[in-house]
Amino acid sequence: MPQNFIVGRDEKEASGLPEQKVGILDDTGLCRKNTERNRKMHGVIEASDSEFCQHWNTLYANDPVQNPLYMQQGAQLPGVAAEKHLFTDRSFLVIAEDEPVFGCSLTLHVDQQGRNCMGYFGLEASTHVNRLTMMECSNNFNPEAIRLLQQHIHKLIEEIQPHSVEYLDPISCGIMSPVTQVLLLKGGKLVAQKAEVIDLSLSRRTLYRNVSKSCRGWIEWGRRNLEIEILIGRSFDNLNLDYTNTLSLNAKAGLANSSISPRLAYEKLIQQGNGFLVQGRNKDNLVFSALFAHTDRTCHFVCADVSTDSHDRPVLPALIWEAMLHSKARNCSQFDLGRYSISESSEPADLKNKFSAKTFGGESHSRLMVTLVE
Repeated sequence: MPQNFIVGRDEKEASGLPEQKVGILDDTGLCRKNTERNRKMHGVIEASDSEFCQHWNTLYANDPVQNPLYMQQGAQLPGVAAEKHLFTDRSFLVIAEDEPVFGCSLTLHVDQQGRNCMGYFGLEASTHVNRLTMMECSNNFNPEAIRLLQQHIHKLIEEIQPHSVEYLDPISCGIMSPVTQVLLLKGGKLVAQKAEVIDLSLSRRTLYRNVSKSCRGWIEWGRRNLEIEILIGRSFDNLNLDYTNTLSLNAKAGLANSSISPRLAYEKLIQQGNGFLVQGRNKDNLVFSALFAHTDRTCHFVCADVSTDSHDRPVLPALIWEAMLHSKARNCSQFDLGRYSISESSEPADLKNKFSAKTFGGESHSRLMVTLVE
């Protein structure tokens, strides 16, 4: 197990790891113990605190992954407001010197069998980091902040006694989350995943050149044969949304354990200006719909539905390409095509329609899915 995390003297209480003291070098180069003043400079802020939103916004703005589905706090998550009462928001922040270092998106809900489950409004729980708070000398985060993060997640698990915990480790800044270490020590099971990410800061010409030759052919076929439309804001409001009932948003967006309405999630995400819908028609027949969520910096593929009548046609590449161009025009610098387990021999179902995500010239980024079951 990786041991790249330095944790403090309360580590046994926090995660069950062997104790390791943390010190600070003084002017003479000698190591002295942390003072009480240093500890007071660190703390945990929970979602119910009046200062939470302000610090959360600061943290999220500097999170290198910046997943749009974790962008908003609590009940503001698309599609959640109508069933807020089903979840208890236990999200929290770790603060150092009045700056957020870590954030954890976390909720508690009781499933239909009456069991306590930890996740995040139907998604997996996840952590976020403020890259501006990394320690330059060690390419890691403040040891006291790491200790507090581990201690608080351990405290919540002991308090809630969940039947299950589902957690997504985004491997921010190339570092495994301290939360993953805690869950593994408690018996959690880890599944390594890959996310295919495309660099949209490249010129349009370079982006197109990086696409495989066969995929470029499919893109051109789509341009010739499909009527492609991107729906945002008012154009989406005026749309007849009956077709969205055919899209399996819940399962494909990670909302399989939630009763959130697919239609409501579509509407909220796009109406709030945090997403767009791409449609493709062939001879006036709707053959493809795909939902994308975005921030000011990143765009994520959420889910898609391809008509059974179009499986013999390469409809997907052209629509993904148009979504990339739309995201680039919005000044997004990253385009995330989704994640899949490394053990799987194929791409996720949404991306299996005649192409691999790698054919768009993206790079693979590691993610870790950790599940802890009672």
